[in-house]
Amino acid sequence: MAAFAVTGSTTALGALVVGGLGGEAAVAEVVPGQPLALAGVGCLVSLAVGPCPEPEPAGAASRLAALREALAAADAAGVNRVVHLSSAVVYGAAADNDVPLTEDAPVRPDPSFAWAAELAEAERLVAEWRDGHADRAAAVLRPALVVAPSDGGFLPRALGGLSGPRPAGETRPVQFVHVEDVATAVVLCATAVDPVDGLLNVAPEGWIRDDEAAALAGTLLPPPKVPPRLLAPARHLLWAVGVGVTPPEADSYATHPWVVAADRLRALGWSPAYTTEEALVATTSCSTLASLSPHRRQQLLLAGTAALLGGVLLTLAVLLARAVRSARRR
Repeated sequence: MAAFAVTGSTTALGALVVGGLGGEAAVAEVVPGQPLALAGVGCLVSLAVGPCPEPEPAGAASRLAALREALAAADAAGVNRVVHLSSAVVYGAAADNDVPLTEDAPVRPDPSFAWAAELAEAERLVAEWRDGHADRAAAVLRPALVVAPSDGGFLPRALGGLSGPRPAGETRPVQFVHVEDVATAVVLCATAVDPVDGLLNVAPEGWIRDDEAAALAGTLLPPPKVPPRLLAPARHLLWAVGVGVTPPEADSYATHPWVVAADRLRALGWSPAYTTEEALVATTSCSTLASLSPHRRQQLLLAGTAALLGGVLLTLAVLLARAVRSARRR
């Protein structure tokens, strides 16, 4: 039996983690109603709850049930080590948040954002498992917004300021971490000689403004700015008509700061390969435009619009000239 078991291995992150653990990794997927055998496993890597790529947290109950089953199986098999992936959203997003947040900050997820509440409950379950025996260790990783080339980027767009209205006259810090760097953090904690225990933020050093993030992502035009008092109604209206990117329940996460410091993880030897800027440019579908200034992108958009209108007018002129010639021939 291999030394590791990995749940949530079917995601892009899961595949990277399994690869990082080498040939020793045994992929363990929790199937409701079926026993999970972890005999001989030394470390359970739990990736099945977060990060969440879906716009709606459908399936939260089943994900938490799967986590309970995995922890129960670890308990029965005598596994004394867990690495669990959570998210920095458990800190909540508020105007009075420290910038950056450390692992000592309280857990206060916005109760209206079901995914954040789910992650906080998952952390509670892991802590309960760890406290059940003196020799157990549980490393709980809380990454910033995770970006990957293979996903649709819903969370970065919804919460990271890449699109949608923003408050006029205000900016906020945002942070992105590349999925490959999250994978190396998970592998580091799972393979450390001394079991890693406790909370660990996962993020590159520093952060950028949300307007800078939109520019780096290659947005043709900057997200519209509206008076702060109209920001929530504007987002809710756009969401209601099917063109918004931020669900109403996640509004606070798209408005207030929740960037984190990863000093504890760096002290263990983790070093991200990507900065926030590099992670964003490397994973956004429009990143080929990111090298252009916002003014230049606006010029290109206006030029394209003018060319389109010119083409329409030229086509109408040609059709009109043909109609006139045809009328004269009669």
